[in-house]
Amino acid sequence: MPATPGEGTMSEAIPAQPAAAMARTGTGRVVRHQPAFAGRAGEYFGIWFVNLLLGIVTLGIYSAWAKVRSERYFYGNTTLAGSSFDYLADPIAILKGRLIAYAVVIALLLSSKFLPILYFALILALFALMPLIIVLGLRFRARNSAWRGLSFRFDREGGAAYGPFLGWQLLSAITGTLLYPLMKLKQHEFVAGGHRFGRKRFEFAGDASRYYPPYLVALGIGAGLMLAFGIAFSAAIFAGVHAAEGPAAQALGVGVVAALVLFYAGMFALGIFLRVRYANLLWNNTRLGPHRFESSLRVRDMMWLYASNLVAIVCTLGLAVPWAMIRLARYRAAHFAVLADGGIDDFVRDQEREHAAAGAELIDALDVGIDLGL
Repeated sequence: MPATPGEGTMSEAIPAQPAAAMARTGTGRVVRHQPAFAGRAGEYFGIWFVNLLLGIVTLGIYSAWAKVRSERYFYGNTTLAGSSFDYLADPIAILKGRLIAYAVVIALLLSSKFLPILYFALILALFALMPLIIVLGLRFRARNSAWRGLSFRFDREGGAAYGPFLGWQLLSAITGTLLYPLMKLKQHEFVAGGHRFGRKRFEFAGDASRYYPPYLVALGIGAGLMLAFGIAFSAAIFAGVHAAEGPAAQALGVGVVAALVLFYAGMFALGIFLRVRYANLLWNNTRLGPHRFESSLRVRDMMWLYASNLVAIVCTLGLAVPWAMIRLARYRAAHFAVLADGGIDDFVRDQEREHAAAGAELIDALDVGIDLGL
């Protein structure tokens, strides 16, 4: 699958290319290639600031070109086995996708004020079309991501997305999220198995026994947080009924606000926990031919990154966004690896020959830039 140097999906320079670690297995030599990210916050700040100014001056039209400039910076500064990634998207294609999105948003806003029936019809239509939109986004990002001159591909049909991205979501909701791990498993199967590099398809081998433990941990902690908040809130209401006006009432109000902040912070942390654990499961259960992937993101590290990045961005009124993006990209690169079995250079050459022999591929009829960060 194509890398997402600046995701979902960060000024210091990244350390020089890490040396490949080698080991012996029963099938031959395995070489561990770790990506390196060489972007710098000061360098990217110039790109980001110009993009911001031109986006404002052009009323958002330049945002498509800004997207391409930013993606090319992150892709071009991410190297694997001595070669950098390429982002090939045409800004016009992204602009078309954004104009469609803007039109939909405007239609929703206007209909919510003047035509409620049309508003609900549009909401239902968007809900029904979301799996198709996800497929278009995956297809666009994969086709415009390349490594060593060879593009990725996503070739699943839109109709096949309705099971993992609609049917399983409904089942998860109906069962009170008890089927959430199975929903994530099916979505990962669909996304990973739909990608190709050259002519070789990615393979996914996850199972439910690995997807349920993180969910059960999050469910237990979440239930505890809700119970604690419920008790605290009930106690606050009881105390508020009997509290006199003045310092006591003010202290009670501050306590209620603090409890709310802690509750939402805890739920946000649980969201990060699940996101990190499932991202690791996605990559650690994915293969490309004989090659495997290794993702070792740590929950506490990601929580610290998100929290400290948020504080820095708020304190600088948004000017720390480039630093935060570079920081996150560097961390992700440092905790990802490709375990190449049998030599990655020979594998790429084989894919190039097969790709050339297959001839030119048809371009999708609807070539719009939809990036969902999946």
